[in-house]
Amino acid sequence: MTMAKLPTTKFYSLLAATALALPVLSLTPAPADAAKKLTITVISGNTHHYAPIGAVIKAFMPKVDEILAKTGNYKVSWIKGFGGQVVKVRGELEGVQTGLGDLGIVPGPFHPSKLSLYQIGYVTPFTSVDLPTTTAAMGKLLATYPEMGKQAERFNQSVLGLAGTAENYAIWTKKKITRVEDLKGMKIGAVGSNAPWVSSVGGVPVILKGLATVYSSLKTGVYEGSVLWQQVMAAFKFCEVTPHQLNTGFGAISNALLTANKDSWKKMPGEVQAAIKTASATWTAGADAATLGGAKWGAGVCNKKFGQTTTTLTAEQRKKWAFAMPNVAQAWAKRQDKAGLPGTKMLKTFMDYMRDNKQIVVRNWDKE
Repeated sequence: MTMAKLPTTKFYSLLAATALALPVLSLTPAPADAAKKLTITVISGNTHHYAPIGAVIKAFMPKVDEILAKTGNYKVSWIKGFGGQVVKVRGELEGVQTGLGDLGIVPGPFHPSKLSLYQIGYVTPFTSVDLPTTTAAMGKLLATYPEMGKQAERFNQSVLGLAGTAENYAIWTKKKITRVEDLKGMKIGAVGSNAPWVSSVGGVPVILKGLATVYSSLKTGVYEGSVLWQQVMAAFKFCEVTPHQLNTGFGAISNALLTANKDSWKKMPGEVQAAIKTASATWTAGADAATLGGAKWGAGVCNKKFGQTTTTLTAEQRKKWAFAMPNVAQAWAKRQDKAGLPGTKMLKTFMDYMRDNKQIVVRNWDKE
């Protein structure tokens, strides 16, 4: 998740106006018996190092091309608007909304209010370290509760699929720590949604503004550690300055969204829409596989090149940490209920899914 500051309102309005003046999606007429050419722009502020984007490039786009090639009626020319070329990180939701992209990869963690129902993984830590199971649980919620889809529709987009954000959040620090108590008073970078994980044990959460600034922030002491995942630690060389991992078992999170601008979607031929829908499942599987593969690769890089050490919390310590937190899950559920959303029902469905699938649930957040 390359996180960066949003553009100013004035600058963003200019971008949106430009997008309206120059429609992104185009359908080019072709000679008889030749494929009609479409230009589809996919955007995200992150780079290909972020697994959901890598999967769009390596799995999703090729799958759409493969499906369309079977009839030869349409051919897509893909525009890859990644790495800040079209929108900055945290600007994806608005970018798809205004039509800067036909499709977008929207990191759910950056929108705790606008996409509140997608934050359930952040309020149920210590529940599952199995990414495919977590993604499947989120998929079940999306299919069961239409309110999830409607949250995205408020921003002129539809959710095509969900994929993993992290295989298992952990903490990396400058000095080696082995116990929950060691975090007291330490400044720890957190994305925002997981800030309560840090504060519950006496750490001082500092909001991560963007991965582009994490390395310098760690090096200069803006924060002394960060709550991240293994792949990104290696890809951006963060383990060079914070080589000590505390494997907390916070667990997997799956709330990266593949979305489609509703206006662009309406202009797409039905055959193209069907290909994209089918390929969205390929994207989900590809993104999760890339995240898991990236974790293995990242551990190798950080261990061999930067001397990463790993301390795994005992079951007793994980339980101590989990119960040091207020019941953030039920607090979240009540906020959703108050807003007319099915928070309590979703929490039970999510936790039941985890228990039914034999996950090691440290705290039954829904049953207290």
